[in-house]
Amino acid sequence: MNLMKKSMLFLLSLSIIFGAFIWYEHSYEMEEMSQWIPTSKGKLSAVLTKPVGTRSKGIVVLVHGDAPVDATNEGGYRPMMEQFAKAGFTTISWAKPGVAGSTGNWLNQSMQDRADEVTEVIQWALKQPKLNTEKIMLWGVSQGGWVVPKVASQKKVPISKVMLVSPAVNWLSQNTYYTIQKLKQKGQKPEQINEALDREAKSIDLLKKDISYKEYLAKTPEQQPMSKDRWEFVKKNLDSDVRLDLENSDIPVDLFLGDHDQNVDTEETEKTYSKIIPNELLTVFKIKNTAHSMIYSNIAQSEFFTAVAYLLAPKDFLINKDFLRQCYLSVGGD
Repeated sequence: MNLMKKSMLFLLSLSIIFGAFIWYEHSYEMEEMSQWIPTSKGKLSAVLTKPVGTRSKGIVVLVHGDAPVDATNEGGYRPMMEQFAKAGFTTISWAKPGVAGSTGNWLNQSMQDRADEVTEVIQWALKQPKLNTEKIMLWGVSQGGWVVPKVASQKKVPISKVMLVSPAVNWLSQNTYYTIQKLKQKGQKPEQINEALDREAKSIDLLKKDISYKEYLAKTPEQQPMSKDRWEFVKKNLDSDVRLDLENSDIPVDLFLGDHDQNVDTEETEKTYSKIIPNELLTVFKIKNTAHSMIYSNIAQSEFFTAVAYLLAPKDFLINKDFLRQCYLSVGGD
């Protein structure tokens, strides 16, 4: 065999191996189906993932963080959904209003609106004869940390457990923390950070006043003012704080915190949850080498590497494996 043929054979073998690896990384041990879920505000474009070849033990309801997120978070949820399926649970997730066909506009929602939406989805699930709702788990990430405890505290639907990933305590303090961390990452000096915080404080004062959006645009010190929808959204949710909802709930909570979270002050979160929730109801998991969204922290530092990991190997190089394993155990996996 000449050198050319050997080279071609090597490249072909390499392509087959690479293709098999990509196929594995995007193949999941679960059944996935699309579903329209009716609510009082319209319809939601949902995705249900189920265990393969076995009866489901219950459901896990996913509650998104900020941003216009679809049912699978553009596939980013699938590694976690697979773990829930392997543990024997059906996962229910849906696109936010105005995303992927869902009715409405998610920026028109308050945290109470979001909680009502979650409650309606669970009420819908309770009426489905093919869904086992003996156990109902609530999973929420980031901004979902203000939504899920509210659903649990209102006790309109039966909840077995709450799982919260990177939740903040207070909207305003979280925003300040996020601003400081991002500016530090950019190498800003203390005086520059203080100037930015001063501009932010002035913007918050404007948000608290009952002024028009036009007046906000005229007075805001922000270099990039918020869109009208975003401005209205922030005004509605500016006073969000999880403490009262935690005090009014007696449901077990699993808290997942990353050690490299640049968005949320995880020390404040752990301290607050530990102070309010009885020890027997709270379990805290500190996931090492992990950023806010449970992506490996060294990957999350680069948009390029995040995109490559998402495209090529989401199960092994994007989402932290310790987090995925704990998701499996948290819902009762062996």
